[in-house]
Amino acid sequence: MDRTLEVFPDDALPPEAIFSSRSELVTAINDWASDRGYAFVARRSSKAKTLSQALTVTYICDRGDGPRSDQSSKRKTSSRRTDCLFSINAIESNCKTQWAVKHRNNPRYHTHNHEPSFGPRAHPVLRRITHEGEQTIRFLSEAGVKPKEIRTFMRLSDSFKLATQQDIYNAVARSKRALAKGQSTIHALADELVDQGFRSHFCLDQENRVTAVFFTNQASLTYTKSYPEVMMLDCTYKTNKYKMPLLDIVGIDACGKSFCIAFAFMSGEEEADYIWVLSPLRQVYEAQGIALPSVILTDRCLACMNAIADIAAFPEPTHLLCIFHINQAVLTYCQPRFTKDSDDPQGYSKWLEFQKSFNHVIASETQGVYNERLAKFKDTYTPSHRDEVGYIMTTWLNPYKEKFVKAWVRNTLHFGQTTTSPAEGIHNLLKRHLNNNQADLFECWRHIKRAVDNQLESLHDSLAYDNINEPTIQSIRLSRPLFGTVTGWVSHEALLKVEKQAERLKSSIPICTGTFTRSFGLPYAHTLEPLLRNGLHLQLSHFHSHWHLQRPGAPLLLIEPRRVFDRLADRSVLPPTSTQREPCAFEEVQKASQPRAQPQCSACQETGHRRNSKKCPLRYNDILPALSQASPVTQPVVERHIDPQLQSDIAQPTIITVTETETHTTTRTRTITSTPITTPSLGASP
Repeated sequence: MDRTLEVFPDDALPPEAIFSSRSELVTAINDWASDRGYAFVARRSSKAKTLSQALTVTYICDRGDGPRSDQSSKRKTSSRRTDCLFSINAIESNCKTQWAVKHRNNPRYHTHNHEPSFGPRAHPVLRRITHEGEQTIRFLSEAGVKPKEIRTFMRLSDSFKLATQQDIYNAVARSKRALAKGQSTIHALADELVDQGFRSHFCLDQENRVTAVFFTNQASLTYTKSYPEVMMLDCTYKTNKYKMPLLDIVGIDACGKSFCIAFAFMSGEEEADYIWVLSPLRQVYEAQGIALPSVILTDRCLACMNAIADIAAFPEPTHLLCIFHINQAVLTYCQPRFTKDSDDPQGYSKWLEFQKSFNHVIASETQGVYNERLAKFKDTYTPSHRDEVGYIMTTWLNPYKEKFVKAWVRNTLHFGQTTTSPAEGIHNLLKRHLNNNQADLFECWRHIKRAVDNQLESLHDSLAYDNINEPTIQSIRLSRPLFGTVTGWVSHEALLKVEKQAERLKSSIPICTGTFTRSFGLPYAHTLEPLLRNGLHLQLSHFHSHWHLQRPGAPLLLIEPRRVFDRLADRSVLPPTSTQREPCAFEEVQKASQPRAQPQCSACQETGHRRNSKKCPLRYNDILPALSQASPVTQPVVERHIDPQLQSDIAQPTIITVTETETHTTTRTRTITSTPITTPSLGASP
């Protein structure tokens, strides 16, 4: 049956031409075909038997070679093939330097039996990703970029615009198979752990099936050796297709940032599973010379708690329970009992009061205060909420109060870590790198390794920043003499905590208990008070080694010179910025011994004073004419009897001149002189 459709253009056949290479020929004929709704693929080739014979390759329409038999395929898939006969020949020259396009003689090879496609995306050969594209996809996949985001990148690239999402998925799958090197993923994991320098341990059952995997990075162990004091254990889920819990073992460094110590995929969360993980971890600590942690934090997982106390694990460190998980457990059990009654609008408020009272008990400073608050708590809520109080007592306070109540925890060196929130942050970090929960253990390990490497780089950046930068808090800059020796050797986190203790000295502080130093390993307010009073400085020995920045050498005991304060300069708001030198003592003596030139008055032209001086007789001469020109004030005439004895005095009025002399000792001498003035008698006419 002839299914030829006259819908292709007349120039569907590419023109006969000569090319310098086979790849150039293939690119040219497919560029020609893509604009006309089809594509070429290599069908067969006839190899040259002698040097005089040429190599011929037949390129056919990509929809040629009829549909495959259903029996040869395991999956039922659709087919694009229509047994199209459209084809051309590519012939290599005898000199092996040129390739030529030749049309086949039979006209049936010049037409298609199908309609042209709507675009080049319909042809896989036109969407084929080059070797450079495969490398780019592999690098992006290794970097944790999702396939959908990889397609966005490829679409923005001019060379890979035609790649579909399925093409990206296939390229990612090929890169994963290449990483496995032809092995199963579990064998590839075992080999890569050894090649990458990981400390690892596999647990196998009787059938040699893997049931657990423990691994830790050597770089993580080196970092742990610097900060081994705190350890946290917590499991996260939905990380792999086997539904194996992932145990994260986390530490805290001097900057207060969390870091990964080790990981373990476990088949369950029984006590034996935790012992199997903690035992090789203890062996790694001993082999690497890492000090044991001083405190271990977990949630209330009885299997994990029992495993920690096992002799093969870590029985020496103090074990604390996470306050956050305790509060969440109490909320889950107790809150519904308060809020389940819809007729009680105050149910939620009562629950908040109950929770506040419970937290008040946990925050007890001493055992005596704890007993008082606990008795009050029981007396208040036992009559109405017996089950809730019983749950708190039997589940938390009676067996584990020493692991989370402040009266006992305050005597533990925990460096401010009382929750496993940093471990939760590690969970979040890993989940951001794991694209889905259907990955095998080999792929999970690759994502975990990438996350740990990035984290260690960030941690080293933070340490380097604290090493060469001073804290930006203004209060610490003002207290620089106190921190002058330890700046650059102690983390900013520790300096901030000590600065808060110094701020307490501005107000009345309670009696010294030493709790802050026992809990944080830092100097408390009573230690800082004599240092600040005497202008002394902190030394590295005041800080626990947990807060030290890891750097070579030792701190130099050099202190900044004391500042000399000028009282006159302190009165000014502006800081003294002049660099002019202070005069020497002999210069002061010479300056004082030299006679000073006498000033000359510009009014009376006399020497010894100036015009505005009180010695000048013409000091107010400029304002006297103004007073004389002013009109006199008319007053009523009043007759007065004048004593004859005084008439002679009145007839001779005088002008009183007052002269004041001011000396440098601020003593004034006043001289009064009188000058008689001749005036007519009272009875004479003017």
